Amino acid sequence: MGKTQSFIHLKPATISSGMATGRKALAANLNGSKSTAAGGSATGASRVAMTSHMLRVHLNKFPSLIGHATSRINRLYNEDTYSINILKLPSASAELSLLNSKRSIANKMKLWEELPLHRNLLNISIFDGHGGDRVSKMLASELHEHLVKMVPLKQEFESVLKQYKTLVGGKYWTNIYKNRKQYYDKYIKHCNTKVEQVLLTDGVPPPSGSRMIFDKWGNIIDKTSLLNEHERLRLYSTYLKYDLNEICGFASDLEQEAAMKEYYGGSTASSIFLTAYDEQESSDESFFVAPQGLLKLAVTQIGDTKIILCDKNGIAHSLSKVHHPSSSRESRRLGGHFQSDSFGDTRFLNNFANTRSFGDRIGKRDGLTCEPDIYSYLIGPTRMLPHAEKSKLQFGGDECFICLVSDGVTTLMSDQEICDLVTSTVNNRGLKTASPQYCAQEVLQYIMAIGSKDADNATCIVLRLPNWGNWPVIDRTGAIREEKLLSGVSGGDRSTA
Repeated sequence: MGKTQSFIHLKPATISSGMATGRKALAANLNGSKSTAAGGSATGASRVAMTSHMLRVHLNKFPSLIGHATSRINRLYNEDTYSINILKLPSASAELSLLNSKRSIANKMKLWEELPLHRNLLNISIFDGHGGDRVSKMLASELHEHLVKMVPLKQEFESVLKQYKTLVGGKYWTNIYKNRKQYYDKYIKHCNTKVEQVLLTDGVPPPSGSRMIFDKWGNIIDKTSLLNEHERLRLYSTYLKYDLNEICGFASDLEQEAAMKEYYGGSTASSIFLTAYDEQESSDESFFVAPQGLLKLAVTQIGDTKIILCDKNGIAHSLSKVHHPSSSRESRRLGGHFQSDSFGDTRFLNNFANTRSFGDRIGKRDGLTCEPDIYSYLIGPTRMLPHAEKSKLQFGGDECFICLVSDGVTTLMSDQEICDLVTSTVNNRGLKTASPQYCAQEVLQYIMAIGSKDADNATCIVLRLPNWGNWPVIDRTGAIREEKLLSGVSGGDRSTA
């Protein structure tokens, strides 16, 4: 069984290599690897000696690497939440070998719990609650725990779909269960994870360079096969099962009216899962602090919270597409139930601004689902790649940072404005002062300055990547941001008290 933790162990730079065991040896022991005494297994005393030279750093108290800030702005309550954790899982190769074997399901589940935890993933998630903070708080404290406990089996996934058909009902879930084999093949088994099926045009991906990349030694790196079938299955099964049983409570014995009162509210969810491309490097839980090689970035999207990446040229890239009723893709999926409110905004079921979310029990029958869109990208240092191969990466490699923001930020600022505010803050204040934490707080201060009296809750998380600070000294949207500050105009006239 996997596990989670909100901290990492770091070796101080002031300690020489001879004074403490290397990080990989420590990672092997911390992850519960089993080796014989002849192979050099650490005793209890030696394990204490190793950890005594390591720093235990909490991820939410690591301002030079991860910045996070949240505010209720002008609302009475803050319904935004977020979580930052390390997920420890069996290595992909060991898990794949077990799950593809011909053992019984019970045997697979038993053996899976005994696999050593050699793989570390950095998981950062942002949740924007509505109708109360019950759901967003549950997601921040529990979703990552359910992810590492999920054994990704196709039979389990089909069982969850059957529960939706039986407990939730409705045409949407009946059709999905009826066509479950095609659904599984399209979104899980044969899904192109560089740009997911939902983003393809007539099943044809957009041109983005050659599929294969070669490193300096001629090894092939396949940028479109970053997630395997079982990794996508884990995400789908966990999200759907957790939403059905824990958040919406469809398995409870409560009457409909009582259940609606007990299981109220909903939340969007956007998450990143970062790990080293080289599986051996991912055994070190601090792999993302100063990575030497490429990184695999998986993104899951539910709702309208956003994840933005800043490349080496300071250009903003949205890593996912939001789920709004105005989306043609969501219109095709749901086939109707859209209305316009008095402000001209399109709503789903005459109430919901998003077409996918956790919770919102009343809309589940009609397809207000938490099925995630999954995207994957190859990012990070390119020193191990020949120059000619760098252009084949989605964003050119050597990216600078990733921002996770709630719609309280994105309704007032464009993606490029957010990136430019971070880069210009670093350019003006300097690398020593303008840490990711400082920049996240600066984004919130700007939102407070331009927001109207009914401005929404705002949250910003900034993850530093290895090329932090090495962008051009250009502020592409400085004049726009200054105009908003001076005039108080941000997508409309600022309301006065």
